[in-house]
Amino acid sequence: MKRILLAALAAIFTINILNAVELVPTQELLAAYLERDSELKNLALELQKSKLNNELTQIDKGFSLKLSSGDMTFTFGDNSSFKVYPGVNATLPQYNNLGLNVNGQMSVQDGQASFDSASAKVSVDILSSNKTEREISLLKSQRSVLEAQRALTSKAVEKEKTFYKNISSLLSSILNIVSKKNSLNDEYIEFEKIKLQGYSKTSSSYIKEEMKVMNLEHELEAAIHSLISDYKFFYFDCGYEIEIPSDTDFTQLIPVDIPVVEAVDINNYKAENFKQIESNLWTQKINQMSRDANKDFTLSANGGYTYKNSTTGNSNTVDAGVAAAYGGIGVDAGVHVPVSAGDDGAASPSVSLGITYTPNTFKKNKINDQLTEISIEQEQMKVDSAYTDYEETVREMKIQLEDIKWSEETNNKNYKMYADVEKEMLDYYKRGFISERDYVSATINTIQSKVKGLINRIDLIVYNDDVKTKFVE
Repeated sequence: MKRILLAALAAIFTINILNAVELVPTQELLAAYLERDSELKNLALELQKSKLNNELTQIDKGFSLKLSSGDMTFTFGDNSSFKVYPGVNATLPQYNNLGLNVNGQMSVQDGQASFDSASAKVSVDILSSNKTEREISLLKSQRSVLEAQRALTSKAVEKEKTFYKNISSLLSSILNIVSKKNSLNDEYIEFEKIKLQGYSKTSSSYIKEEMKVMNLEHELEAAIHSLISDYKFFYFDCGYEIEIPSDTDFTQLIPVDIPVVEAVDINNYKAENFKQIESNLWTQKINQMSRDANKDFTLSANGGYTYKNSTTGNSNTVDAGVAAAYGGIGVDAGVHVPVSAGDDGAASPSVSLGITYTPNTFKKNKINDQLTEISIEQEQMKVDSAYTDYEETVREMKIQLEDIKWSEETNNKNYKMYADVEKEMLDYYKRGFISERDYVSATINTIQSKVKGLINRIDLIVYNDDVKTKFVE
């Protein structure tokens, strides 16, 4: 068994292995892994929904037009008649809630059509929260689309991290197998020494060493079986099937196409784009807009023309009005100026006035002001805390990057050294200057260094993904 194992290890880098396991290119595996992920599919659908909801909000908060026939009345008999109350209502919220309202009453009796009454009124907010509230609604709707896009992108990056961590775990398993094979090789040599020293098979020294060999063989077999199973499950998650014979040379399972990436510089990312900071700043901004929109004093005005105004004896009037509110006090005033005589021959203007008073409003406003002050302080505390988290994150990521770069530099030096040593050892072994054991140790060191280098590549990919997920574009 020893000779077979040593021969297999010695041949790893000197011959082309037939019937090699065919690995799918890493980037193809990654694409398939992401494509099959149900969470990503669901987030893509959520993005579509948020875009459609945004379109609905744009419609609701845009130009509004309503046409109405009103109640139509038909009377049958000797004096048949028809009455209709048509109306038109149009609003432009983006222009201080500018609105136009036209309605009237038209009748047809014995074939004769007449307008019984009609009015047209234009209204506009002078001081109100409607325009700002509309802007806030649009901003929130757009924000939902942006957050849905970010959630999809962030999840894709996280899934990429998981994918490469899975590969890193497989490579670590290969390292474990290499270590166990090396240990087993040492025990084979020790076992041979026991035999050469003449110990009987029933002696404690013989049995003890034999048990060590058997335990290591079992551990190696279990490790190889576990690696093959893990590879099959990994490929299944990517939508592929892979056949790995039990006698496969484990080095065939080492992916050699792990991408080489440059480390991203976390200093190139603005603090304002740190996820927690950006989120809290946006919340602070939108809440402040809502507070600013909640005005203590509101004022609106309207004007129009009424045909056959019933309040002035059916005379045609020019109308104007104003409405104001402060705290719990509300005032509504209007004036109607006739431009023609009414049915009674009079042409006198009329004035309307309404006043409301709600005492509890002042008390509630005072409490709301105190609540607002607390909310403002809490929002600022969250922003400050987010900046602290940002500074700590930058420090931690820089230290992490330094460790990765140190490992990369060390692994590169070691791999070059071990590869050169292995080449020399092969020559010495062929010429009989060194033992087979010495050469096998050199090949094992090369494999270990190679795998560690691949794991280091993955560490850098994961590091870059970590940085990306902590910031928003």
